[in-house]
Amino acid sequence: MKVDRSLAWAVLLAYVCAGGCATLREVPRAELAAKPERKGVRVMTRDSLFYDFDYARFDADSLTGYRDRNDLEGVVTETAVHRIALDDVERLTARRIDWYRTGLVYGGGLVAVTVAALTLTVLKKSDPAPAGGGPRGTD
Repeated sequence: MKVDRSLAWAVLLAYVCAGGCATLREVPRAELAAKPERKGVRVMTRDSLFYDFDYARFDADSLTGYRDRNDLEGVVTETAVHRIALDDVERLTARRIDWYRTGLVYGGGLVAVTVAALTLTVLKKSDPAPAGGGPRGTD
């Protein structure tokens, strides 16, 4: 089965772009419980303790953080659960996609690919066919 090169490049480009550029952004105190759940959360408490959670669920007065523990031996994955009162939270950051940075990185990549494709097209058209109909480099 022969796969078209342009299709393969399109699939590769879509795979790379799907990741996006993610950054940790601070969530203002007034918006801590605005969403019921956030992914990629880092919490600093008033005691200067840091907690990294895969995701956190928010109640009216507390947050419950969940982190998968892959470092343990065995087939079953354990999830560590930690509850923190919102009054004890000094700073909370959550992972979000930075669309500006993603646009710059992938837009620049798209421009580079387009320039390379146009350059190859121009070079291919300006390259004359070999005289005599044989392959190049033979006498």
